[in-house]
Amino acid sequence: MPQDEFRLYWEKNEKFRLLEEVEAQYDEIKWQQAVQLYKDALEQQPNNPEYLHSYGYLLEMRANRMLREAAGCYQSGLESPLIQQQYAWMSGKLHAQLISVRRQLSENHQSIAFYKKLLTESPDDPEVYCFLIQCYLNADQVHEAGKVADAGLKLFPQYGTLMYYLGEVAARGGQTEEALRAWEQSALLDQQLIDGRFSRAFLFEREQRLAEAAEEWRCIVAFMGKYGFNDDFPSRELKRIEQALGK
Repeated sequence: MPQDEFRLYWEKNEKFRLLEEVEAQYDEIKWQQAVQLYKDALEQQPNNPEYLHSYGYLLEMRANRMLREAAGCYQSGLESPLIQQQYAWMSGKLHAQLISVRRQLSENHQSIAFYKKLLTESPDDPEVYCFLIQCYLNADQVHEAGKVADAGLKLFPQYGTLMYYLGEVAARGGQTEEALRAWEQSALLDQQLIDGRFSRAFLFEREQRLAEAAEEWRCIVAFMGKYGFNDDFPSRELKRIEQALGK
């Protein structure tokens, strides 16, 4: 087992060579060969940290390739002319998955570029502002997210989701009261938008304002009952907060 000048002790054998080749230029056959060799090695030494790292790294490389392929599918779906016709109902799902996958790949910059372009093509669509804000927040570019939120609300001041994201921007910037007001306003603007209520409940608890947190959970429980959601998480949270309040 040779040692190099950086005091790394990799076993530079056939499976290591294959891993390096796959890392330099992905090849499915070589990937499968390397995976099998490391599987065989792990059968002999299941606790070997080097083998576990290399096998995991091979899986990660494959997973990232599949995630990029998935992102390509989602983006192609959004760019399809059919999305504006009989498949308009799929739009929200495609947007959500595209943003999520790009985030997992640490490729938020690609999402930002995609939605900036989409915004120039659809400047009258408030949803696109929301998607772009979400991408900026995923990239921790809070100032840019705030600029997009402000621009969107100037055009669509009654759009609840934009107001919700304004609250997210404020919360990221440590502006607690501004965030709470924006989230409250988002729930008033859109009676079916519950996200702000959850955000208010969690923030109230972090601020040790338990009575106000409990009131938000009561609103959420009522919402769940009204719309038939089968989820007891809000009820459990309300009970926990009420117990902390001594009720």
